[in-house]
Amino acid sequence: MTKKILVINSIKLYTEGYMTDKQETGLPKIGYIYHYPKIDEPVDKFRLDIYLSSIPTEKHFDVLHCHMLVRTKQDSIERVTITHPWVYEKEANVCAGILIMEDRNGKKEEAFTFGGKLRIVSQTMQTICKLTSSAPILEITGVPSLHGLFIEEIEIVLAKRQATFSNHLDYEALLCTAEPLDLYKACLKELIVKFNNFPNKNKDEEYFDLLMYLYSQEQRLIEAGLTSTKDPSLDEIFEK
Repeated sequence: MTKKILVINSIKLYTEGYMTDKQETGLPKIGYIYHYPKIDEPVDKFRLDIYLSSIPTEKHFDVLHCHMLVRTKQDSIERVTITHPWVYEKEANVCAGILIMEDRNGKKEEAFTFGGKLRIVSQTMQTICKLTSSAPILEITGVPSLHGLFIEEIEIVLAKRQATFSNHLDYEALLCTAEPLDLYKACLKELIVKFNNFPNKNKDEEYFDLLMYLYSQEQRLIEAGLTSTKDPSLDEIFEK
C-alpha cells in the first residue's frame, strides 16, 4: 500500500556516489536531496540536504556555494554564503526566505523555506548542509507554474507584512523567531481568505487551480493532525 505524502512537490533526488556522514570514498556526493515526511508520521520533519565541494563531477548539478538567511544573536537576519571547506559555525537557525544553491558556472537552483535548523557537517571531500524544518521546504527551480505561483503569493504576503513596519529590524526579529510550521499555516490561511475574496471578474482558470491547491494543502495538514484552533494568525505572529 502506497503511503500518502504530506505535501506534494517536484522532487529531485541525486543519489550517485552516496556516502554517509561517517564514510568517505572517492569523489564526494554532490547535489541536493529533498526529504518529505509521510502523512501518517506527522512527527517527521522536512529536510533538505545540500552537498558542497570544489570538485565538480560533471554528472549533475554540482553545488559550489549555498546562500541562506540566518538568525543572528541580535535576532536580525544575515545572509550567509556556505562553501567547502567550512571552518566556521556548524549550526544555525535559518530564517524564512529564498535559499540559493549555485554551481561554479553561476547556474542557480532555489528553494523557499519558512525557517529551520541548519547543521553543517565538514568532511575532507565535501561539506554537507542539513536543513531541517517543521514546515515544507518548497523547491522553486523547474517546478510547475502553479507551484511557482504559490511561492510568489507567499512572498507577497510576507512583503506586505514587512511594509507595515517602520523599522525593518522589528520585522526581522519577529520573522526569524516565528515557528516555521506556524508561519506556513498562517500564510496558507491568509492566502485562502485572499482568494476567496477575489472579485468575480478576476476568477479565471488559474485562480480556481490555485484555490484548489491551497485547500488541498490545508486538507493535508488536517489529515496529519497538524492544525489547531490555537494556531496563530499572521496578525498574531507579527504583532507589534
